[in-house]
Amino acid sequence: MQKNVSCSKKVSCKIAAIYILSSIIWIFTTDWILFKFDILDVVWINSGKGSLFVIATGFLLYKLIQRNIKGIEDREQQLNSLIENNTDAIIRLDLTGNIVSANEATEKITGYSKEELAGTSFKDIVVKGDLDRILKHFLKVVKGKSTIIEVRSIRKDGQCIILDVKSVPIRLDDQMVGIFVIARDITELKEKEELMRKSEKLSIVGELASAIAHEVRNPLTSLKGFLQLFQNSAKEEKDKKYYEIMLSEIERINSIVSEFMILSKPQVINYQDKNITSLLEDVITLLETIAIMKNIEVTREFEPNIPLIKCEGNQIKQVFINIFKNAIEAVPNNGKIDVKVKQLKEDKVLIRFIDNGRGIPSGLIPKLGEPFYTTKEKGTGLGLMVSYKIVEEHRGSINIKSEMNKGTTVDIVFPVSMNEK
Repeated sequence: MQKNVSCSKKVSCKIAAIYILSSIIWIFTTDWILFKFDILDVVWINSGKGSLFVIATGFLLYKLIQRNIKGIEDREQQLNSLIENNTDAIIRLDLTGNIVSANEATEKITGYSKEELAGTSFKDIVVKGDLDRILKHFLKVVKGKSTIIEVRSIRKDGQCIILDVKSVPIRLDDQMVGIFVIARDITELKEKEELMRKSEKLSIVGELASAIAHEVRNPLTSLKGFLQLFQNSAKEEKDKKYYEIMLSEIERINSIVSEFMILSKPQVINYQDKNITSLLEDVITLLETIAIMKNIEVTREFEPNIPLIKCEGNQIKQVFINIFKNAIEAVPNNGKIDVKVKQLKEDKVLIRFIDNGRGIPSGLIPKLGEPFYTTKEKGTGLGLMVSYKIVEEHRGSINIKSEMNKGTTVDIVFPVSMNEK
């Protein structure tokens, strides 16, 4: 900006200097010619001399000014091209934070048209939780500092996006007149970073799980062998029953350890076409007794003729057990759990668990499925993490919606077997 001001001053001085110089040259030259030929007393020549000077200097000034204006117009077109064709949102704000103008990229990023944005406050499109940060950010800019900040913004369609915002002050004649905001949508980049972070955490958990599994299995094998030996040598039925219970518990520990192995390395899975309704019925039958003890009502709503899905039955059962147990634990006594199965379009099957439990805070839902992250007092977070991994390996998806003190809905979607299409 200072360079442009300096350039304008140079052009103004140049035009003034040329005008003064040409005027002096013209006056002395024409006077000398008239004196030489002794025609100073001819009125029309003197008048014509003045008129010709006015015309000549007017033409010269026009050319000089026109060339300067052309340079200004070229620079303005280049600036407009930079703003309009930029993939980043470029927004001009006044000193109160109201939007004066915006480019086309702003429309694509925010979903609002230029007309809708004009006159509105920038804070209207920022998530309320980030308002204090953005206000402090703008206060620094108003003092003449260029700053960068990440904020969450709400698109017109209600979607929350993350923006990388750089703000620079607009100065005219050393006076602060506004702010340029350059914003880039980095939502996808942040999601990739989060995915990488989860992947790294999962890799560490996998290594830890593998080490634990191997270390636990060795003493378990010894314990199981000795218990079977004692069981065979036991004489009283009471003792045999105790050994039977202990062996059963060791088998359960071994089963839990086997689940850890899922995290440690890819498993060779035997996928088969299975009836998802039948698998779900087995799980509900297994766990319904726990629900009955808490006076929880379990309702089923299964559509008929649900197509088969290609899966590993035991793994899918494990997913259903984890989700159903979570629902039972979240629901108070005399609560309710609805289990629904229906077909989506032609190529997907939806399994939905709905409970009227205490719910999950919205801010915590994105973290569900991370290792060692749980909303339960004595939980580890591994159950949901294993469930997410199993569903992902089956090309499915899990979506959790919840509202505090109203309940939680868990949607699991699987693709239909190719043989069913």
